[in-house]
Amino acid sequence: MILVLTVLGILIIGDLNGRMANARRLERESHVLSTEVAALSTEQVDLATRVAGATSEAHIADWAHADAKLVREGEVLVIPVAPPGTARTMQASDSARSEPPGNFQVWWALLFGN
Repeated sequence: MILVLTVLGILIIGDLNGRMANARRLERESHVLSTEVAALSTEQVDLATRVAGATSEAHIADWAHADAKLVREGEVLVIPVAPPGTARTMQASDSARSEPPGNFQVWWALLFGN
């Protein structure tokens, strides 16, 4: 009888130990999640402020005038053009013309430097 009670007591203590470990793990995860929720709440407030600013009439009017090249009432849009007979020269950057280095060149540079 004492042996049965001892085994039963050990099983109960083992189960309680497992439950306590789970409770500690859940508390740690709860703390991490509450920190993450606080950070996301701050980000939400920031984004809401930015959305309110971006959708204001003044901001939209400034964007339309500066970036979209729309004109206000009474203004005239002027687009400069080259005089007739002049050739347009476009200079491509050196990086656009050059070929990317081959695998051998990359490994050589990594192993022995330039």
